[in-house]
Amino acid sequence: MDTFKLFVASLLSPLLISLICQTLGWLIWLRRKSRYSTSFILAGTFILLIGGLSGLTHERRRSLEYIHPPLDIATDLRPDKPVLAVVLGTGFNSDPELPANCQVSSTFHARLLEGVRIYRSHPQTRLLVSIAGDADAAKKQQFIEQMTQLLQLDPSRVAIFTDAKSTSDEAEEVSKRHKGEQVVVITSASHMVRAFQIFEDEDLSPIAAPAEFWFKRAGSPDEKIWPRWIPSTDGINSNHQWLYERIASLWHAVSGD
Repeated sequence: MDTFKLFVASLLSPLLISLICQTLGWLIWLRRKSRYSTSFILAGTFILLIGGLSGLTHERRRSLEYIHPPLDIATDLRPDKPVLAVVLGTGFNSDPELPANCQVSSTFHARLLEGVRIYRSHPQTRLLVSIAGDADAAKKQQFIEQMTQLLQLDPSRVAIFTDAKSTSDEAEEVSKRHKGEQVVVITSASHMVRAFQIFEDEDLSPIAAPAEFWFKRAGSPDEKIWPRWIPSTDGINSNHQWLYERIASLWHAVSGD
C-alpha cells in the first residue's frame, strides 16, 4: 500500500500537474487554439511557481516534526525494564559490490544510529530493525550481520524484520510478539506522528524516539526565512513530502492500514 500512497501523492504533485497543464497548453497551441493554450500554459507556470515555495508548508512540517521531542533516555525510559528499540525500515538496496553502510539511505542511517544511541545508553536494550526493499531474507540477514559487526553490537541483541511492507505491518508484528514490553519506536521526525498512531492502534504503548530532523527549531541562529519564498526544487520536494504524509494519514484513518 505504500506504493499506492506514493503513486497518489505523485499524481497530485505540483510538478506533475504543472507539466500536464503546460503540455496541454502547447498541444492546444499547435491546433491554433491560442486563447485556451495561453490559459493552460499560464496555469501550469503558476502551479509550478507556487509548488516550488517551501514556505507554504514549512511551518506545518516543522511543527509536525517537533510534536514528539527527541528521546531523553534518562527520563523517558524505565532503567529497570528491558527496552525493545524498533527501527522502522526504509531504503535498503542489496548490492554486493558496495559495503553494507552504502547499501542504505541516509534516512536509514539516521534511524539506525538513534537505535544505537539507545542501545549503548540503556544496558537492557534490544534492537529490532526493519529492513525494507525487495531483497530476499538471506541478503537482509547478511546486511544486518555486516552492520552489527561494523557498529560493534552484540548479535544476540539485534534482530530484524524481513517482510514488512508498511508501518502497519511493522506495528502488527511488534504487537503479536512484544505486547507489554517497553517499546521504543524509531523513525524520521516527519513520519513519527503517523507511525506513533499506528503503533497505538495496535494496542501498544510506544515511546517515541524521532530521528532525522530536517527543520531547525524556530528562532535558531542559522534560520533563514527568505529562501522559503523563492521557488526551488527543494520547495517542490518539501511540499511533496508534506502531501505524502497527509495522504498516508488519511489512508490510515479510512482503511486502518
